Amino acid sequence: MKNILVPTDFSVFANYAFDTAVLFAKRFNSRIHLLHQLATASAVPTAQEQAIKNAQILLNHLKDKQPELDIRTFVSTGKLPILINQFIADHGVDLIIMGSHGASGWNELLIGSNTQKVIREVSCPVLVIKKQLTDIKFDKLVFASSFHKDETAAFMRMKEFVAPFIPEIHLVEIHTSSLFDPPYFLSKETLAQFKELCKPFHCETHIERGFSIEKGIRSFAQDIKAKLIVISNHQKNPLKRIFSGSNVEALVNHADLPVLSIDFR
Repeated sequence: MKNILVPTDFSVFANYAFDTAVLFAKRFNSRIHLLHQLATASAVPTAQEQAIKNAQILLNHLKDKQPELDIRTFVSTGKLPILINQFIADHGVDLIIMGSHGASGWNELLIGSNTQKVIREVSCPVLVIKKQLTDIKFDKLVFASSFHKDETAAFMRMKEFVAPFIPEIHLVEIHTSSLFDPPYFLSKETLAQFKELCKPFHCETHIERGFSIEKGIRSFAQDIKAKLIVISNHQKNPLKRIFSGSNVEALVNHADLPVLSIDFR
């Protein structure tokens, strides 16, 4: 985990993300990239220059809090997902850490926060932070998935990410009593296959029922006192999201726990 990107708007939630990145950097000797997006380019050159200067002052303030760490700062204009995808290509980003205050209603389905937009459009693991973390002891986690064969790559990436924490991994598939639920015996078989992939870590498998997938995951994670929720996010269908909602985005909005969205090319 050499390069961590923290997009920041200097809000309290973005500061939670920065503080979490500091914990990672101290443990893994990572470099932190702080990126601030100016919403629009000003037609007045002096106003644009002043906006950049103001942002740089705030970025330097964050950087100066951790003089012992390797922290780089950047200010840019444009759409955030496009900026981040280019940044990943240029700097070899391994992990994005973002803060989120969530969203609701039509805003949740159609517009969403910057964090939601990044999850939709950026191919890189994203760790979403909702509150201040005092440590990153992710020693008990939930991995929620449909456990298809094409989820294997995401699962192995998750395992690589959490390996330093020597975690207890709970694999959970949520059934919602819909026509799209797989047969129970088939779920048991696929979960058993993924359990083999968990070795050498302790792993348990679960098939739970929930009113929705997102609510079922949150309820299960709360019941077992998990420290982290991980979900595969490589299948993105905008039309399906409009009608039924994205489970990943819903978790980002509503879960109190950190959520790691695994999506990468």
